[in-house]
Amino acid sequence: MGHKITITVPDEVYQTLVDAARQFGLTPEEAAVERLKQAGIAKRHRPLTEDEAEAATRIERHFGTWDSGDTRSADNERIEADLAREYASAHERR
Repeated sequence: MGHKITITVPDEVYQTLVDAARQFGLTPEEAAVERLKQAGIAKRHRPLTEDEAEAATRIERHFGTWDSGDTRSADNERIEADLAREYASAHERR
């Protein structure tokens, strides 16, 4: 079951969301839901400390700023397979 939420965001936030969504073949709404899931909003039991909030702000300003040209660049299974292959090949060369 889904619930509808309406929020108002600044133009630059919306454009970043649209760009990121397009990169992964999602609608802005789907991208927003995925980002909320990744942020663990439902799991957070305490407010961020000042240091945590500052760190999050520094990191989040880079979201959507780089386009690898690969729509699957954030695919964790593929990343893990690539890492496993590289680790194995590095040991074979020695």
